[in-house]
Amino acid sequence: MMSVPLKRVILILIWLTILVQLSWGQTDCGVSMVFHSPETDSLKIADKWFARDKAEHLVASAFLSGVSCSVFRDFYDNRERSSVYFSAALTFTLGLGKEFYDRETPQGKFSYKDLVADVLGIALGVFIATR
Repeated sequence: MMSVPLKRVILILIWLTILVQLSWGQTDCGVSMVFHSPETDSLKIADKWFARDKAEHLVASAFLSGVSCSVFRDFYDNRERSSVYFSAALTFTLGLGKEFYDRETPQGKFSYKDLVADVLGIALGVFIATR
């Protein structure tokens, strides 16, 4: 019979697979539309709240935080509280790093909306991992 920690990891993977399938199965709702701005005469990228990009941030953050929380707690025998802090900090740092990377790309920009999706994903992943 499977141990409880392995069951949690499998449950997290199943939930996140379902979330990914739901987010990819929907039609595009305005992801990164490029438009011309007459006042600056440059290209800008639309950053909408409900877009595929936000769903991908949410799912990736939920996956990373849930799995890292479970692994840190169950396989390295740490307390649940320290595991939650570690996984949240790790995942948020990765999301922040990705936004700084995006800022340096051509037509890229730092998106606070992506960070909000990351934080929601972190909360979801930790919630699933601690139940």
